[in-house]
Amino acid sequence: MASIVGYGAWIPYARISVDEIHRVWHNQSVGHLRELRLTERAVLQPNEDTITLAVGAAERALEHAGVERGSIDAVYLGTCTNPYDSRPSVTLVSEALGLGYGAFSADVQFAGKSGTAAIQICMALIDSGMAKTGLAIGADTINRHTAAGRVAEYAASAGAVALVLGRGDAIAEIVGTTSFASDLSDFFRVEGERYIQDIGEGGTIYPAFEIGMVEHVTHAANALLDRLGRKPADYDYVVFQQPYGNIPYVLAERLGFSEAQVAPGVVATHIGDCGAASSLLGLANVLDTANGGQTILLVSYGFGAGADALSLITTPRIEIRRPRHTIASLLANKSVVDYATAARLEYKYGGDMSPLYL
Repeated sequence: MASIVGYGAWIPYARISVDEIHRVWHNQSVGHLRELRLTERAVLQPNEDTITLAVGAAERALEHAGVERGSIDAVYLGTCTNPYDSRPSVTLVSEALGLGYGAFSADVQFAGKSGTAAIQICMALIDSGMAKTGLAIGADTINRHTAAGRVAEYAASAGAVALVLGRGDAIAEIVGTTSFASDLSDFFRVEGERYIQDIGEGGTIYPAFEIGMVEHVTHAANALLDRLGRKPADYDYVVFQQPYGNIPYVLAERLGFSEAQVAPGVVATHIGDCGAASSLLGLANVLDTANGGQTILLVSYGFGAGADALSLITTPRIEIRRPRHTIASLLANKSVVDYATAARLEYKYGGDMSPLYL
């Protein structure tokens, strides 16, 4: 099957601590916030959006892969926070990267699992022979689409991850994938609405968790394990969708994985919920330090879209081809701002707002 040839990520430079958000709103107990394992989230600059984050991540992925830009045959951008209501973002990303005009391309709007859906599409095109090299991107700006004062504001973040897929010079081979989906509106954003809504009641911080994330992730993961004849102990790492820092540990326990298997892939503790980039940031963090021959189970989840599971095994090449910008370095490169500055930068309260977000 298609393999990962290179990858890159982009995380906004500005951050805000959950303690600073709590200082303003006091809408959750400090103890509850500690249970969620959250410390900071990203803050967007006025000129940052899903497109700019995607371009930044893709630039780094192409550099890491060492491929010619004209060789990219397929480009798919997964996001649930497209800056436009009625035009794609992938064409802007492709032109900004100088990829040419003949590639298969589209936006994939499957919320938190749209990044893994983009991977599956590129895989299918490569495995069918319709494309030789694909670029799959997961990028989201959940923070700009979360209303001030909502409980989700503690985690709502932004980021992007891009993966170059092909057949040669692989750093990680994809050995199988499954999906599980059903209609569940735990989160949603209707046409013309800027802010993501949820069905939670009484200030719950993750509504419909049991019937949403747990059920879909469990079905997708178990289906892939059954198909491959594997069990949790056969994997060195497991990476889950992570709207909050505690969620991967909860899912790992439900599926029979250990804390040691899940901890290396947890980044939400430091950056919050990055939507379509969430599980991919965890994967990139694992790949940054993995050795050849190690196995990884990746399971994403998207509201109203279900879950995707992918099984990977790293190659010896990964030990000699590390990216210049690791996830650890991106998380450490930051400037912490106060709540007023975050609200201004993200156009939360009037002022000189971009027409794209009115």
